[in-house]
Amino acid sequence: PQTWPHSGNTQGGGSGNGATYYGTARDVTERKEAEAFINFQAYHDLLTRLPNRALFKDRLELAITHANRGGQKLAVMFLDLDRFKVINDTLGHAMGDRLLQAVTHRLEKCLRKGDTLSRFGGDEFTLLLPSIHNHEDARQIAKKLIDALRAPFQLGDHEVFVGVSIGIAIFPEAGETMDQLIQNADIAMYHVKGKGKDGYRFYSDSMSIDTANRLNLERDLRQALERDELRVFYQPQVCSTTNRVVGLEALVRWQHPERGLLYPRDFLPLAEETKLIGLLSERVLDQACQDVGRWIREGHTHLRLAVNLSPIQVEHPRFVETLMQQVKAHNFPAGNLEIEITENVIMNDLEQISQKLRELAALGVRIAIDDFGTGYSSLNYLHRLPIHTLKVDQSFVKAIRSGDDGACIVNAIVAMAHGLKLEIVAEGVETDEQLDYLRSLGCHQVQGFFYGPARPAAEISRTLGSTRAKAASF
Repeated sequence: PQTWPHSGNTQGGGSGNGATYYGTARDVTERKEAEAFINFQAYHDLLTRLPNRALFKDRLELAITHANRGGQKLAVMFLDLDRFKVINDTLGHAMGDRLLQAVTHRLEKCLRKGDTLSRFGGDEFTLLLPSIHNHEDARQIAKKLIDALRAPFQLGDHEVFVGVSIGIAIFPEAGETMDQLIQNADIAMYHVKGKGKDGYRFYSDSMSIDTANRLNLERDLRQALERDELRVFYQPQVCSTTNRVVGLEALVRWQHPERGLLYPRDFLPLAEETKLIGLLSERVLDQACQDVGRWIREGHTHLRLAVNLSPIQVEHPRFVETLMQQVKAHNFPAGNLEIEITENVIMNDLEQISQKLRELAALGVRIAIDDFGTGYSSLNYLHRLPIHTLKVDQSFVKAIRSGDDGACIVNAIVAMAHGLKLEIVAEGVETDEQLDYLRSLGCHQVQGFFYGPARPAAEISRTLGSTRAKAASF
């Protein structure tokens, strides 16, 4: 460090007679470094070293002033990582931190000079694009960001996938103030989450109405879980030749205190988006294991319980362990359980899902492909995985009419199932004509309004008391 002469009184051992001694600038340097660090800390996120919320807002305010003065547009993007919470919870916060740093590194490569990427909090980021010409400029950046995060991240021994949901608000049409732009970009991002994640959307005025409803519904759904307002209904799966009930599909309903009985389409997308789906599914499986377990013990030993599982559950690294813990807690026989998943869930991560399905099959659990024929067209996985049942989507069953070409899809699926020695269940059977046609093809299990809608456990108990399930008796 630089030294300089300084005159002053010495202490201890000096002559006391105007002695000269040397000091250093270290104390000044350290103080300046400390001030710089405090200043950096005030405006940056220390984990990613990105600007924080405060600095982002400062820069956005300045950019709005410039845009106003020059009659220009700017864009605010709100980014929320998909699947981050599962990785953070499973691999731990240290790995989660490493992932956030790696994500930041990739995102920064997509930026233009003058753009500001900030960590807004948790796994949320905001991006300011000053002086854009039109929506297309923002669209191109959004696509680049999504592509940048598509490749897997290597965290130690783990290869993990995250996606990103991006909401975009354009100044001035989607907001003229800093707070409006950030809020509306956030709202647009939630609409991406609700439609299946890993994409982008521009804000539009109609979204605000949806969001007000969404916030009320989210509050109600959290209360529903606390107040035990969820109900499990069961739709019988019936043998088309003997009319016997061979299985029951557990379907959730919500007995809303003001809106009455709500169906899955009314609240399951919200449950997925707000991460409540895990808790909700856990409740449904608990209740279903209790009800169906009781009927099995009462003598219906071959009765099968079919449950739908969400992608979030299946993708969780501890999925098999968690599912089997629940089943064992109710002493439910694993051989009577059939889990229903869609083709899309399998194809999203074929290697990981295959391993999980094999583990479940080894424990006796049956695997069904739900909505078969509506997802991926690749059939390669069918003979590679321990799949027991194909469920023909009701849209194909509806196409069964006299002389209607739509029936050919059902013909092909049933023939393929027979060739692969898989069981087949046709959904959405409503008429004698559909039932007769399916029976003639050799499709031996059906469910649908022909035998009645899903019903509460008390009504199913009465039905099981009789030996056969007659049409419209449910």
